[in-house]
Amino acid sequence: MKVDYLIVGQGLAGSLLAWQLLERGQRVLVIDRDEPDTCSKVAAGIVSPITGSRIAPSWRINEFLPFAHQFYWKIEEQLGEKFFHHTRIARLFREEKQQVRWEKLKVEQAENITPYVSDDPFQVDNAVFHNDLGGFEMSQAGWLDVPAFLRATQLHLLERLGFAIGKLNAEDVNVDHEGLKWKNIEAKSIIFAQGWEGNRNRFFDFMPMNGTKGEILEIECNDVAAAAETRIVNREGWVLPLGNGKFRVGSNYDREFENAGPTEAGKQAVTERVSQFFKPEFSVTDHRAAIRPVIRQSRAVIGRHPEFVRVAFFNGLGSKGVMNGPFIANQLAEHLVYGEPIDDDLDLRKNY
Repeated sequence: MKVDYLIVGQGLAGSLLAWQLLERGQRVLVIDRDEPDTCSKVAAGIVSPITGSRIAPSWRINEFLPFAHQFYWKIEEQLGEKFFHHTRIARLFREEKQQVRWEKLKVEQAENITPYVSDDPFQVDNAVFHNDLGGFEMSQAGWLDVPAFLRATQLHLLERLGFAIGKLNAEDVNVDHEGLKWKNIEAKSIIFAQGWEGNRNRFFDFMPMNGTKGEILEIECNDVAAAAETRIVNREGWVLPLGNGKFRVGSNYDREFENAGPTEAGKQAVTERVSQFFKPEFSVTDHRAAIRPVIRQSRAVIGRHPEFVRVAFFNGLGSKGVMNGPFIANQLAEHLVYGEPIDDDLDLRKNY
């Protein structure tokens, strides 16, 4: 079997790249183990223009966010399905220095902040949320139903004989100046999009990757006022309304985990974090965990191997992958197919 591009991993990165290559008329085969609890399948998929405890505009927000909105809209229209939910975010201040920093940022970075902040007076129901210090509301925010997007992408690939369940060992890939072969598959290039295991193969074992475990919960709450909240509410933790008194909440960041599965300690950590600002009692109905790939400040790295030009890398999307990923996948596809340059801050060869 001959294809143009062989992609290892059908998480968010591999799926986004597959769409971009297909759009350019390339034949793609994605190999994936199809495991139930991967980082992408567990991810909340929240898009937040202004993030972090320092409350700053997200990295390259003015490029990444418009591109992401357009990309998901195009895929939804093509497939006749809904994946991206435009939902405002109510950001609550945790401490007074966040208030001070926010007032300063609104002046110093008005051009980058104003487009993403609502002009309406900020309000939340104080019977539902601890809101002693106020906050602000973000527009152009939302969340991607990542599992639904991955399932639809997999089906789209299957219809084109572009998906196979399997495990690809990098040791079994033969590559030289004439081409690339794995088992009975011949390809122009192979792209490794393996998440937190991205440096566990012979081609990219030099990449300084770390895994950070995150656990999220699904909860139910009988509080009528809480059920009326339609925004995502964030204060060093987040509550994402799913409707009918159901919410997804998270998340913790565990850098010294023993395994990838959910733990009682992780459940407790998430519960305590959310309970600091969410007042009603709730019951936990689901608990999932996965390991995020982390490379240098959670900024993605893409590009060709410094020696094997037919071997490429796409990894490190992290918690902002839903917003950053479409633009970055587009740039990698342009590079692979047409030889277009990769931005310096993304290019593997210029950073490692």
